[in-house]
Amino acid sequence: MNSRPAKTNENPDVKKTKSKTKATRPDPNPPSASSKVSSPEFKSILVPLDFSSGSSELLAYAATFARKVQAKLTLLHVVEPVATPDFAKSFPLAMESDERMAGSKRQLERLANDQGIQPDLVERILVRFGRGYNEIAGAAHTLKSDLIIISTHGFTGLKHALLGSTTERVVRHAPCAVLVLRTNLK
Repeated sequence: MNSRPAKTNENPDVKKTKSKTKATRPDPNPPSASSKVSSPEFKSILVPLDFSSGSSELLAYAATFARKVQAKLTLLHVVEPVATPDFAKSFPLAMESDERMAGSKRQLERLANDQGIQPDLVERILVRFGRGYNEIAGAAHTLKSDLIIISTHGFTGLKHALLGSTTERVVRHAPCAVLVLRTNLK
């Protein structure tokens, strides 16, 4: 007779009980040293405002959110370039753009003041010139924002096709989380 021990085909992942065998699979997410789920920290929140009727509602929400998570707000307005006919290229519009940017900054300050937002909650007020979605995503990257809180008007169909959606493009290009609020639901 053969004195070698019998060869077994036991699976190491099978636990034997008294009369039953129970197959177990390795846990795909084993507990780690820090098994707590960490929540995201929002310290810097970018709030793009377009001065539409929903801007006040958006700013009030963003201020409440920032207070709750102890974050600072950066208010941003983007002045979009004005399309001009070919013959107008010989007349610089730089002066008009500077005036629009200065006026926009004053309007952001007034909006924050009208909402009763404490000055220590607002880290900075910015006005940038260019395409809306590009400047918003760029500001979020440059400022290392943790979150963008932006509104949408909820246009659909032809209005959406003609006007486009700055918010939709911000969501696609943003380097951080984006919270979208639908304003003017009346």
